[in-house]
Amino acid sequence: MSEENKRKTAFMMAIIVGFLDILVLYLGTIRPDHIGWAVASTGIITFLGTLMLINHLSKSTDFDKGEVRKAMTGAFIVVYFSLVSLLTLTDIGISDTELAKTIIAHFTYLVGIVVVFYFGSRAVENYLNLPQKPGK
Repeated sequence: MSEENKRKTAFMMAIIVGFLDILVLYLGTIRPDHIGWAVASTGIITFLGTLMLINHLSKSTDFDKGEVRKAMTGAFIVVYFSLVSLLTLTDIGISDTELAKTIIAHFTYLVGIVVVFYFGSRAVENYLNLPQKPGK
C-alpha cells in the first residue's frame, strides 16, 4: 500500500472512531441511566480504534508496547474529557452530588498519573536506546 493511500485510510479510520465516540455519547445522554455505559463504550471504542490506527501506520504488523501505551493514554484522555463534559455541561442531575465531585477529582489524578507515566516511560525508553559512550 502506498504512503498516500495509507494516510487516507488512517484519516478515514480516525473520522470513524471520532464519529462513533460522539454517537455513543449522544445516545447515552438520551436516558440518564445509560451515561455510564456510554462513557465506558467511548473508552473501549477509542482504545481499539487508536490501536488499529497506530498499528496501521506502523511498519510492523505486530503490536508493540508503544502502540498499546499510546492507545491507553488516548482512551484515558477521551474518557476523562467525556466524563467531565457530561457532568459539568449537561443537566443530568448527578453533577451536583459529592460523589460526582469526588469521582472527577480522583479521575483527574488518575489521568495525570497516566500522562506522566506515558511521557516518563518514553523518556526512559529513549535514554536506554542511546548508544553508550566508550569508556563508561
